[in-house]
Amino acid sequence: MIKRGKNALFEIVNQTKAWEGTIRLVAEKAGSLKSLSEGIEEVVFTGCGSALNVAWVLAPTFQYYTGIKARAVPSADCVFFPDTIFTTGSPTLVVPISRSGDTTETVEACKSAHARGMKTLSITCNLESQLARMSTESLVLEPASEKAVVTTQSVTSMVLCGQMIAAIVSKNGELIDQLKSLPAIGQTIIEKSHALGREIGENESIVKFAFVGNGPYLGVAKECQLKIKEMVVLPSDSYPVLDFRHGPKSNVDEQMLVTVLMSDSAREAEIAFIKDMKALNGVLLVLCEKANSEVVGIADYLVEVHSGLPEFVRPILYLPVVQFLSYYRSLLQGQDPDSPRNLTYYVALEGAMGN
Repeated sequence: MIKRGKNALFEIVNQTKAWEGTIRLVAEKAGSLKSLSEGIEEVVFTGCGSALNVAWVLAPTFQYYTGIKARAVPSADCVFFPDTIFTTGSPTLVVPISRSGDTTETVEACKSAHARGMKTLSITCNLESQLARMSTESLVLEPASEKAVVTTQSVTSMVLCGQMIAAIVSKNGELIDQLKSLPAIGQTIIEKSHALGREIGENESIVKFAFVGNGPYLGVAKECQLKIKEMVVLPSDSYPVLDFRHGPKSNVDEQMLVTVLMSDSAREAEIAFIKDMKALNGVLLVLCEKANSEVVGIADYLVEVHSGLPEFVRPILYLPVVQFLSYYRSLLQGQDPDSPRNLTYYVALEGAMGN
């Protein structure tokens, strides 16, 4: 009998190998990436589902390191609302992101960009895909390809890919060295967070989930939310940290896991938020670089990554524990983490784009 979710678990546990392959692949393309980005004044990262969450991480990261304006937008908006996305007269690089490279909306977004004379740089895991063939330049992360329907190692690898692009475009050797350290650090985190992720996932008193983060961590929060919705099929939300007080906190009680993805820039505000959520009896999972004694005393569950890395480099280190908890809760719920209900490996639409 084939074990449910065996592919997803393998891909979570072994994802740092995909990270190593991603770093090598992007480094080999450094020359063409520099040429492609020359004279660019704006970058649009676009995708659907997990790929859009990757874009939410990469846009602020790219702008922070390069000084080039960057945005994250849904692929469909590039098709249906192009005048709100693409700026006339501003040299723009469009970065379509898709694991399969064949997601209909993202392929159409790439065509929309080309129709306006814009360059495209696709990030995908499929060499034979439409995006890989049609983009001005493509980064094909074959080491990050997956058998499971749910995205795990492909997401973290595509984030790392975008971070490497930012490092190359900004000619930031220190950043490249920091990114090269992620696989070793990530493996340690995977090993120490596996049991904790399982413990949280098998806590049946938790039936609601919320994930909050600021800056690049908002995209990570959105991806965590999606993993719960896809794999666990329980209520899950994601918000910027402070926005959670504007209504969503009404759902907080002893049955809700509130996961706080801590940054450096908003640290004090995030600590105040953690105190507020504990006062509402929320169950707290805190993901951070290093917790102070106050956070240690409040958090029900805590993952400290101890990476020594800047906040814009660390985002993928926060994902493994949530991937594990989603995996184990999925099994507990009777789901198959490899193939959640109603989902396919990628979304192909026939005639639904209006063209």
